[in-house]
Amino acid sequence: MNIVEFVRLALKHIRLLILIPILLASLVIILTVNPSFEYSSQTILYTGLATGTSIEMDKRFDHHANSAAFDNLINIIKSRDTQEEVAIRLLAQHLMLQEANSKYISEDHYEEFKDKIPEDLYEYVAVDKNAADVTVDTENLSNIFPTEIDPVLYEQTVKNLMGLMQSNTSNFVYEIINYEKDKHYSIKAISGVNAMRIGGSDLVKLTYTVNDPGICQQTLDIYNKVCIKNYKFIKQNRSDDVVKYFEAQLAQASDKLKRAEDKLLEFNKASNIINYYEQSKKVAIVKEEMELDYNQKQAELAGLQAATKRLEKKLDVQEIIQQKSNYVLQKKKELGELNYEIAMIEAKIESTGNNQSQGQLESLRSQSRSISNEIKKSVDELYSYENTVDGLPVTKVLPEWMDNVTDSENLRAKLKIMENQNKEFQKQYATYAPAGANMLRIQREISVSEEGYLEILHGLNLAKLKLQDNSLSANLKAIDPPFFPLYPIPSKRKILIIAAAFIGGLFTLGIILVMEYFDDTLKNSDKAAEKIGIPALGMIPKILLNPLTTKMAFVQSRLIEIITQNIIQHLSSDEKRDKIPKTILCFSTQKLEGKSVIAGNIAKSLKKSGKSVLVLNYSDKEPRKDKQRKHSILNRILGYPDPRIDIDNPFLAKASQYLDESEYQTYNIDKQFYKAKDYADILKQNNIQLDFVPEYVIIELPSIIDNNHPTELFIDSDLDVLVCRSNRTWSKADKAALNRLMPFSESKMKFVINGVELKEVERVLGDLPKRRTSLRKKMKSIFKLEFFSKNQI
Repeated sequence: MNIVEFVRLALKHIRLLILIPILLASLVIILTVNPSFEYSSQTILYTGLATGTSIEMDKRFDHHANSAAFDNLINIIKSRDTQEEVAIRLLAQHLMLQEANSKYISEDHYEEFKDKIPEDLYEYVAVDKNAADVTVDTENLSNIFPTEIDPVLYEQTVKNLMGLMQSNTSNFVYEIINYEKDKHYSIKAISGVNAMRIGGSDLVKLTYTVNDPGICQQTLDIYNKVCIKNYKFIKQNRSDDVVKYFEAQLAQASDKLKRAEDKLLEFNKASNIINYYEQSKKVAIVKEEMELDYNQKQAELAGLQAATKRLEKKLDVQEIIQQKSNYVLQKKKELGELNYEIAMIEAKIESTGNNQSQGQLESLRSQSRSISNEIKKSVDELYSYENTVDGLPVTKVLPEWMDNVTDSENLRAKLKIMENQNKEFQKQYATYAPAGANMLRIQREISVSEEGYLEILHGLNLAKLKLQDNSLSANLKAIDPPFFPLYPIPSKRKILIIAAAFIGGLFTLGIILVMEYFDDTLKNSDKAAEKIGIPALGMIPKILLNPLTTKMAFVQSRLIEIITQNIIQHLSSDEKRDKIPKTILCFSTQKLEGKSVIAGNIAKSLKKSGKSVLVLNYSDKEPRKDKQRKHSILNRILGYPDPRIDIDNPFLAKASQYLDESEYQTYNIDKQFYKAKDYADILKQNNIQLDFVPEYVIIELPSIIDNNHPTELFIDSDLDVLVCRSNRTWSKADKAALNRLMPFSESKMKFVINGVELKEVERVLGDLPKRRTSLRKKMKSIFKLEFFSKNQI
């Protein structure tokens, strides 16, 4: 299909292409006479999830984490729990209104609300503020309910309705929330709130469209508060559990550390330890010094005793000396006891620092000096002797002996004291030795407890930081509160009307094109030749009562002349060109194909060209109905051409009207007919006598599907002309009937397509002679892409 054919097809159905869009547009107009206006509002929440300030200084930007955070927020916004709470709060808001208020609900919708709400539901509306058991932040809710609704009573009403909804599934609140057809309080209606992130920013936009401006604004306003509350609760509750866990663990670690420290304190008290390491170090040093001093004094005492014994052996003491010696020894013993007491007192003073025994010490020292003087005096008397037994001077031996004895006694006293001190010190040392290991074990226990305490404390600090960070990030803010829509959304009525008209026209055109594409009729000579499989002689147009051309007779005559010329050319090229007469069989596969009209007009054309003809037609054919039908009203409305046949057209006249009696003969179809081998047998069978020898004999046969045919007649014929209508399909029966004739007349069989549309004739004659405006000629040239061509030179 080219452009011209497409335009012709569209122009053919132009009224249908106009009428259906108009009908559809009118239908949309009728259906949208009383449109339901809708109002839209929006609000924007700032989340701070992507670029907001965080307490974590080393926090890095994570695209996937941010996307997940925004998905979580949007899912919380769209969750059923959030939608249920919004619906209940909106319902509670309207229940507490005493009269319609355009800020919350329009008058019409408030009347509808009053009609559908049962009276017993008002029992759940709180009226006593003192009886309310809810905690309300009136400062934050005052901007929602400035004067009309008390925030405390509102929150109590919401709590009552929530409890009623959760009590069972047969109460009104549960039913209206889950009733899909409710336009304001159902989950389906509330789910119309659309939440989306604005680009890659921290902003989330909520939009809502409903048929009431007050409900639209209040729904979004309530939605903001509920979303902020739910999101903050989820974020903080999750982190708060972690903080509580670390706090509990920290308390246990603190108790454990305190018990270990108390254990160390009690151990130090029991062991008299102030600073173990310093004390133990000092004890070790003192013990080492004491052992060294004790060993030195024992060595000195042993030396003094040996020297004294040696001196005593050297002395041969007389009796007086013995007496004096006894006296001296007695005094020496007293002196030793005094020195012992003096040493004990000195040690006591040194260890305790007590100065109360200082007087006693001075008295003992005075006694010691007195006895020492007496001993010295007695010794001096002993030294009165000049020489010892060995001849040594007594003055030299006795002082040395006396000094040794005195020193020996002093050393013995000191050693005795030191032995007692060593025993006491040994007890103290025995206490310090195991105390070190016990103290290390206790200190290690304290260290482990302290490390665990510090680690848990670090985790608690991180959890608190995370809690604070979540508090900051969960603090959503409505930076653009929902506005009260003053004007409804522009109606889409015009768009719907235009769309209905456009879709109707497009759909109609599509159906027309589909029908044209799947049109399987023979239609024209080219398509028929492709389906039938034999050459075409020509085509005959449909003879309409009101043809589109002004020269229909010329068209008919010219087409018959072309068919006749093709017949003459075919017969002149035959091997039997000298044979007279030439036999032409005119047949069809089905009835009422127009064989008689075609055969008569061919004979008329041959006669006109100076040829003698004979037309043989069978006599039992059905008579043609000449009664004219009425023009269909629907065709008139849709602008289709008048489909009625011009039954009075000379082209459709019977052949007997324009041929001589001798040129038009009829024959009977009987059992003799099927034995005929040529036209002479037919004449003989029907007793027909001719007074001339025809050059062309045209024999019309009945439909070959409904009747048998003489095979010899097809063998003897010079040309077989198949006549078929253009407005029917070529069926398998037609093809089978024609295939039975092919073995006898395949090379001499041709067809004429009858009743084609007038536009198809242009394939043979070109542009038909009819009135055309200059614009139409120009448009046709444009569609044919003939920009520089003209009809004449």
